[in-house]
Amino acid sequence: MDNVEYRISSLKAKLEQKKNERTRAEANLETAEAQLKAVTDKIKALGYEPEQLPAVIEALEENIETNLVQAEKILAEMERLTTEQVLQQLKEQPLQPVGRW
Repeated sequence: MDNVEYRISSLKAKLEQKKNERTRAEANLETAEAQLKAVTDKIKALGYEPEQLPAVIEALEENIETNLVQAEKILAEMERLTTEQVLQQLKEQPLQPVGRW
């Protein structure tokens, strides 16, 4: 009989442990869902749908690359010029931003 009582007690302890784990998992799920909603709301407030983000990120990365190439080209040109020549060029043709930020 002691063996049966021990097994029942062990099962009760395991059941209680699993209930606690489930409660923690449910709380974690609620937290994750709230965080997801907050992030989704923020994305929408910026004028995008979450599904658009991969394309938006890709476009931004391309824009960054384009701007870096342009900046490197300008820097290389400027390194060949004197300070006076650089200032004169800036007066004649101000820098223009590339793409949408």
